[in-house]
Amino acid sequence: MIVSCPACATRFSLDASLLGPNGRNVRCAKCGHRWHQQPPAPVESLAAEVSASEPTPPAAAEPAPPQTMAPGLAALLSGQAAATPRAAPVVVPPKLKPAAPARKVGAWPWVLLAGIVCGLAVAAYFLQGPITERLPATESIYALLGLRAEAPADLLEIGNVKTEQRDRLMSVRGDVFNPADKSLKVPPLMLSAFDADGKQVGAPFMFRTQETDIAAGETITFRILYENAPPSMKTIRVTFGKIDAK
Repeated sequence: MIVSCPACATRFSLDASLLGPNGRNVRCAKCGHRWHQQPPAPVESLAAEVSASEPTPPAAAEPAPPQTMAPGLAALLSGQAAATPRAAPVVVPPKLKPAAPARKVGAWPWVLLAGIVCGLAVAAYFLQGPITERLPATESIYALLGLRAEAPADLLEIGNVKTEQRDRLMSVRGDVFNPADKSLKVPPLMLSAFDADGKQVGAPFMFRTQETDIAAGETITFRILYENAPPSMKTIRVTFGKIDAK
């Protein structure tokens, strides 16, 4: 039979033969409530009426399997609470605030980065002279990029070269002009002597001007004394050269 607790309405399966004819006191294994449980009403007369009104079945029905007692009801009649496992308490998590949607960064950081890179590239291009002057190692980098700065010797112009000779002492004077739009360093000058056939005679004579820098559009004048000029010298040529540091 099915027994229901009057207090918590928990239903249990209980063998009716354990109650006896007068019933017994039972206790709910779940909430501990006690009550007097009556046995079920006798069913002999009802069974007789049913058997008289209905034909006898051709074969006896198989007996129903004994009802199993729910866990913990073995101690229900003895008044002791059965140790039933308790379900773990359900922990309800606190209500969380909905996460804020991720902000879309967009393309402006990349545009900003590209602008910075372009600005640095433009500055490196227009400040190539000061950069290579302070950091000579960067000349190789500019050369790899095809941005090697023109040497001052390629930009400056030498003109108005005149000579005055007395015996073997020659006075040479001339001008150096800067047609560029920026100031340049004045490289060393080299005087070379040639004979009537255009062959170089004697060793080149290296010298420097008094000025180390020449401004944009400026002209500076140099004057030197060329001693011990070769006897076969007919013409001279003044060009830019390079003095090796010792």
